[in-house]
Amino acid sequence: MLPIVQAMQLLSEAGYEPLGPLLPTREFPLLVKKQQVVSVAKIVRDDNLPVLQRLKQQPVPRMPQIEALLTRPDCVVSIETLINGQTLADQLRTQGPFSPEMTARVATELLQTLQALADREIVHRDLKLSNVMCYRDHYYLIDVNAARQHHVAQNADTRLLGTSGFAAPENYGFAQTDQRSDIYSLGVVLNCLLTGQEPRGPLDTASRTADEVWGPIIAQATALDPDQRYQSATAMLAAIPGKSAPVSPQPKPDTPKRQAFKVQLTAKWQHRLQRGLVITLWVLYGVLILGLMGAGWDQATVAAKINFWSSGFLMFVAPVIAHYFNRWLKQQWSSKQWSRYRWWLRIAETVVILAGIIYIG
Repeated sequence: MLPIVQAMQLLSEAGYEPLGPLLPTREFPLLVKKQQVVSVAKIVRDDNLPVLQRLKQQPVPRMPQIEALLTRPDCVVSIETLINGQTLADQLRTQGPFSPEMTARVATELLQTLQALADREIVHRDLKLSNVMCYRDHYYLIDVNAARQHHVAQNADTRLLGTSGFAAPENYGFAQTDQRSDIYSLGVVLNCLLTGQEPRGPLDTASRTADEVWGPIIAQATALDPDQRYQSATAMLAAIPGKSAPVSPQPKPDTPKRQAFKVQLTAKWQHRLQRGLVITLWVLYGVLILGLMGAGWDQATVAAKINFWSSGFLMFVAPVIAHYFNRWLKQQWSSKQWSRYRWWLRIAETVVILAGIIYIG
């Protein structure tokens, strides 16, 4: 059985309703809903499962919370808190280069997150602009699909991952990745924020920021030899100039858990309003159908009555039946089948209804 089919079955058994893919070109990650709370479902690789289990037991502030791990012998799906914000890549495109003060804020929060990961012996391995999300003036590190646990006795990673330009040399098999690999990636990210340009290869003097304060910090963070870099996130944090600027007027950042509670509270009221609206629309629809039936009785002949009611059925009842039939098909089919055939179904029902109206008319 295909992994996507198995994953959809796991989600259905656990009571999650699929809402649609998070990325338009891929089936997963998938937005799902349960008890009016929207989360993100991802298919998990076997070698990534220990990392997610540890993060579920020991959540990291300013990272998505692992809400559940749905498991089968041959398939695992993680359910993560949805962090809905703007990535650093998007901010860089819309706002241009960051000031040194804003860069310090980003660096401070990400280094605190990296230190928390290191305390759990986890290496992220894919820190890049698109994996840092700004939500309510704080910076969240997302997507732990490439993360791994650090093993002291291991000489190299068993799986080579990372994004070209952001990944440290050891990501490509030269040595085992550790906290210093994430520090390298962070150095590249900070350089992007200061220069406004994404890397096209390893950082060198020409592509590094000319800022007198940040230049040496980024040079040390992105040294090719891990032993020449900052040896921990705490060490690099001590080198950040002036730490971070004052953070927004909020007393404390929203953790993913608080964010999920707010989403749930908002969704509860939205559900009540939606339910009231649906009931009102069904009442109006019932009144319309009764009016059509009454108007049909006013026709002079039986043939005219049948013709009037048939036209009313095709215009007002058949589309509703087709809509609920499509909803039933959507639940039976995979999302790939539904995406492929749904427009053909719409066209077919439109042709049938129009043909019936023309025939009766």
